[in-house]
Amino acid sequence: MVYFSPKYFTMDDNFSSRVKDVISYSKEEALRLGHNQIGTEHLLLGMLRDGGGKAISILNSIDINLEELRKKVEILNPAIIDTSSLKLNEKKNLHLTRQAERALKTTFLEAKLFQSTNINTAHLLLCILRNDNDPLTKILGKMDISYDNVKEKFKTMINETGAEDIIEYPSSSSFPEEKDESNESDKNPFSSSQKNKIKF
Repeated sequence: MVYFSPKYFTMDDNFSSRVKDVISYSKEEALRLGHNQIGTEHLLLGMLRDGGGKAISILNSIDINLEELRKKVEILNPAIIDTSSLKLNEKKNLHLTRQAERALKTTFLEAKLFQSTNINTAHLLLCILRNDNDPLTKILGKMDISYDNVKEKFKTMINETGAEDIIEYPSSSSFPEEKDESNESDKNPFSSSQKNKIKF
């Protein structure tokens, strides 16, 4: 099982500093809500808490009320109030849910499809939206936040800024189906050769 260490979490060197912040915030959001796992909803809450980056710019461009979005996400997985264990939880490892693990594992593939050497928050948002079976994706879809919609906005942003050199825009079906191998759940999705460690 992939988890957040109470002290260190080894991250992909290609993650932008903002993505690293978002991942750190996601743990704090999970703790704030009294949850013992980090899911895609916490990753999104981490983006909203950060308040910047390409993902937020895309959401603003499609006129998403960010405060309303935050409330809908929190309702999806309501807070568990247990103040007696709050300090204890801060010292615990928080495991990633399968959906969150998959989203983080595939960010480098998403970035590669966009011919990017750096993984930004738009790539992370797109990877979350790829999973149609995730309850979060269903809620986002009702707010017109779909993979194709976000991809089109990202393409427009790239074309206007020239920030990426895209050869061919990806489709939502560009990734191969993920194999369900039980022994994979015990492996860190990030290479052990990449030593960029972030303190919590």
